[in-house]
Amino acid sequence: LMNLAFAKSTKWWEKGLQPNMREIESAQDLVDSLANAGDRLVVVDFFSPGCGGCRALHPKICQFAEQNPDVLFLQVNYEEHKSMCYSLHVHVLPFFRFYRGAQGRLCSFSCTNNARGVRSKQTMF
Repeated sequence: LMNLAFAKSTKWWEKGLQPNMREIESAQDLVDSLANAGDRLVVVDFFSPGCGGCRALHPKICQFAEQNPDVLFLQVNYEEHKSMCYSLHVHVLPFFRFYRGAQGRLCSFSCTNNARGVRSKQTMF
């Protein structure tokens, strides 16, 4: 019998994933995924394994994905893809970016915990 202490524990960002959710492996993977999405709405979720806000939002994002099967949710691990995140001007986590087909980037926003509560910064294009 396998000792459970040695079993690979599921990382929080791998829990509750829906068929329309997946983790991005590289910058090229992100480019290809956006290109292959066609006219579907794509939500790119930039997260870090050590980010408490990212972890707290994850179950809610899984719920959104389940309720919106036509939307593609892509996860980008900031720790594994720092240079790509820098080039995309992602400096605050959790950070979300929305894309749709030929329209390209629709909007971006971050949800940041600070002493005065949650701040949401939204920029169009």
